[in-house]
Amino acid sequence: MERQIDLSKFADGALQEKFDAEFQKVLKNIQDPNTPWKTPRKITLELKLTTDEQRELSLVDIVAKSTLAISKTATAKILIGMDGKGGYLANELRTQIPGQERMRVDEETGEILDENVADTKTDYDGIKLVK
Repeated sequence: MERQIDLSKFADGALQEKFDAEFQKVLKNIQDPNTPWKTPRKITLELKLTTDEQRELSLVDIVAKSTLAISKTATAKILIGMDGKGGYLANELRTQIPGQERMRVDEETGEILDENVADTKTDYDGIKLVK
């Protein structure tokens, strides 16, 4: 069967341009480390032909769309507590710097409240609560 339409030139190259644009989106999505590598991506080219009763002329609508892998979920931990005035506080719990210690401190007195931290040999003199 003889080729009737050169797809790279069809609609003044619009079909090729639409495919190229979606292909770039797919390539970018494949390279994104925040997406799962195993998820298949897809490009769909849709040509919708609408004709009239004489069937001598057809209008062709071209749609190109891609199906990409969604970004992986991100997870965080938050610490939730009270501010001492009836309000609630939340702060993200982040990975500590090696050697850094975490402690609970009385907001009024600045006294270290966690016994397990206060019983260590660390010298806490000079530490003050800064609001």
